[in-house]
Amino acid sequence: MKLPPPEPARQTLRRRLLVFLLLPLAALLVLGLPFDYRLANSPAQEAYDYALSESAYELAMRVVVRDGMLRVDLPPDVESLMRADRTDQEFLAVYGPQGRLLAGDADLTPDMRLPASGLRISDATLRGTRIRKATYRKATGLGDVTVVFAETLRKRERAGSRILAAMVLPNVLLVMATLVLVYFGVRRGLAPLDRLGQEIAGRPAHDTSPIPKRDTPGEAEPLINAMNGLIADLRAAAAGQQVFLANAAHQLKTPLSGLQTQLELALEELPEEHHSRVVRLHDATVRLGHLTHQLLALARSGPEANIGNERRRIDLADLLRASASSWFDAALAKGIDLGFEPEPALVEGSEWLLRELLANLINNAIQYTPRGGTVTARSGIGEDGRPFVEVEDNGPGIPTYAHERIFERFYRLADGSPTGTGLGLAIVKEVADRHDATISLQSSPEKGGTCIRVSFVPA
Repeated sequence: MKLPPPEPARQTLRRRLLVFLLLPLAALLVLGLPFDYRLANSPAQEAYDYALSESAYELAMRVVVRDGMLRVDLPPDVESLMRADRTDQEFLAVYGPQGRLLAGDADLTPDMRLPASGLRISDATLRGTRIRKATYRKATGLGDVTVVFAETLRKRERAGSRILAAMVLPNVLLVMATLVLVYFGVRRGLAPLDRLGQEIAGRPAHDTSPIPKRDTPGEAEPLINAMNGLIADLRAAAAGQQVFLANAAHQLKTPLSGLQTQLELALEELPEEHHSRVVRLHDATVRLGHLTHQLLALARSGPEANIGNERRRIDLADLLRASASSWFDAALAKGIDLGFEPEPALVEGSEWLLRELLANLINNAIQYTPRGGTVTARSGIGEDGRPFVEVEDNGPGIPTYAHERIFERFYRLADGSPTGTGLGLAIVKEVADRHDATISLQSSPEKGGTCIRVSFVPA
């Protein structure tokens, strides 16, 4: 069978708000960084260009006319000083009127697109390395002289990196701090919704009381009103169902009891040769009555039944004593030694539901315990401090593989009682769930059969 594709995970409101806030902040950071970087880096580049132009002016000042010839007064120590830089490599060149190299590096060519001021600063490549150069034209008595002074871009790039880091780090920290503040702000703002969700998730299935609004935001109030309206409709439908079940129980019980009585009378009046058929019919009627009673009890104990107004403090020992006389006849018919060990154990719950639980535990034990066996029902306070009621027998026990399934509706063991309906322990589980009780099933250490214990929350 082809399984349907899994539903995609739904985004939470918190995540959507954070994403909607993160995207604009990230966009502002990405779009604003180039502008801020250019604005901050421009003064630094202008300062480096100014120093470069000053070096070009200083080099031009060393070009003089002497003895009718252009000469460059650039001793080796002065040239070494001009080329000295801790970070960048510097280059210089001086060209005469006809483009003849007077001094410096021959591969450093001037930029001929000079403005009227005679100074131009431009980018170029020299010896495979990017450089920034200043070209300056100076007029002399023998013609124009062109001076070029250049340097690599290491300190400019280093300064740009520092400026970028100084800008990126604070901006990223600012965005992260904003997101953290927004996260906690959104978390605190949505806390009432989280509490509301936890309260709804923790409500018992049988709780049909309206959901309280308390400090829920106004935006969620229409949702709560709609849910309360749905709960009210469910409560009304459950109440109508319970009324129907109560009427059905009464209407079915009376004719079945009458039919059973008439069959018992017929056994006394009919000839012996017709007794076997009437006995089978009588037994079938008894089983039908028992099944009808259990079906109605199972329906009335379901989570849709509202028992909030039926809850009160009940002593499980009193329920045991009241149930004793109801099961002695069934136990005597099978020769079973039925015993009761009532100890005080106060719980809060519905009396008729707890009576159904106890009745089904005892009936189940009697049905599956062989003739001449023993069944013991007891109540008390366990070692964990929780009130309990348990029924123990010395029957064949329940196989381990069936421990989980025996509480399913209509599940019966293959070698079980032929008169069972498969609903007794299902009713026990429904009633236990309605009272937030837990069921434990284990082998009886003393009798070798089965011991089923239902532990309740203390009253």
